[in-house]
Amino acid sequence: MAASSSSSVSYGGRYDVFINFRREDTRKIFIGHLYKALVQKSIYTFIDGDDPELPTTIQESRLSIVVFSKNYASSTRCLKQLVHILDRVDTEKHIVVPIFYQIDPSDLRKLAGSFAKAFAQHDHDSNANIDEVQSWRSALTKAANFSGWASRDYRDEAKFIEGVVQDIFNQLLQFSKVYVSFKGEDTRRGFVAHLFKALHQNVLSTFRDTSADNIGDEIGASIYKVVKQSRISIVIFSENYANSPWCLDELVAILECIYTNNQRVLPVFYGVDPSDVRKAKGPFGEALVHLERRYSDNKVTLWRDALTSAACISGFDRRYFKDDAELIEAIVQATWRACRDFERILDSELE
Repeated sequence: MAASSSSSVSYGGRYDVFINFRREDTRKIFIGHLYKALVQKSIYTFIDGDDPELPTTIQESRLSIVVFSKNYASSTRCLKQLVHILDRVDTEKHIVVPIFYQIDPSDLRKLAGSFAKAFAQHDHDSNANIDEVQSWRSALTKAANFSGWASRDYRDEAKFIEGVVQDIFNQLLQFSKVYVSFKGEDTRRGFVAHLFKALHQNVLSTFRDTSADNIGDEIGASIYKVVKQSRISIVIFSENYANSPWCLDELVAILECIYTNNQRVLPVFYGVDPSDVRKAKGPFGEALVHLERRYSDNKVTLWRDALTSAACISGFDRRYFKDDAELIEAIVQATWRACRDFERILDSELE
């Protein structure tokens, strides 16, 4: 996807991803690198531990990564978690991504090799519940048939992890409800990061495209699809927003969705005067003049009209808020209301 290397998505639960794994096999090596790569992608990830609320954590995650390793089936903790994860697949369409780490996937499907040895021990355990052990067998067989990733197919573990993380990212995209369009160099490290965190904490699944600095590139089909599928778009107008053809193309796509999908748009004027956006004055006027030298008149006119239309929508002017925290709180509340309004529209259309 065009923006995959620097975009992030978050489902509105406590976590995007829950990782189920055998600590002794993988924690210090593979899991550490996988976790770091997921976090770098802004994917909220939970690594299981001794948390007494693990079932709740699994319940509040959108996707589970199950790392099958040589001694996985020796761990009753792993097996119990796996049963809980698969119960969610049946009842809530929970996503499971298996990773076959340095094992033959067929050993898992057939319960052969180290998996057979582990179950021989479970069967002879005087404290074992026969029905529970059978549920573990069934869970392993079922999980082995999900589409997953085998480490033995890759010589380079870094490339393997990169592929896994990209797959997770792409699967999480489908749950995005809120799209955030912004110029990265103006706002990414401060305001947008805090806004994204606040939206996530308030159970609002959010996608932010951090590839807006790809000057001269048109938005990719995958990004356009995310815009189209979102219920709300937050557009953060900052000083250099109009310098980016990428941002302007996003804006055009967002405004189209007002008419085609009943999408709600929330403009945020961050350090700029709304009238400068509306009338293409100041940095916005200067940016469009520069763009006229590189793009057709029709293209620039489309961008100019989009800026004017968006600036006429009721939004948020940073100058009227005491600080960023107060502004973010107002945006989150407005986003919540817009989500509820969208749900009511859908309900009325289904009646």
